[in-house]
Amino acid sequence: MNADVKNTLARVANWPEEDQEELAQIALEIEARRHGVYHATPEELAVRRVAERIGQFPEGAQEVAERPGVRRVPLLRYPYVVHYIVYNDEVLILRIVHGARRSPWE
Repeated sequence: MNADVKNTLARVANWPEEDQEELAQIALEIEARRHGVYHATPEELAVRRVAERIGQFPEGAQEVAERPGVRRVPLLRYPYVVHYIVYNDEVLILRIVHGARRSPWE
């Protein structure tokens, strides 16, 4: 390990948690590129489970009142919401946003 990496890693413990998470994600992406294997994060696995459930029951989620045809599914144990529509018998995921956002349409 070179000196720059050692110095940076020594300071990481003092970084805000969201910056530490970003660094961890970058490290996972580098590792995947180097080894050809990507390990999904728990959040990504939760999105995959929700997408599978939406595929099985596309009309089963709550509609967004101010957006006719748009449905929303919260991720269990994570503060994110998946917004999607059913169009021509296909499910189109429009966005995945943090649930605390005032309006996901801004």
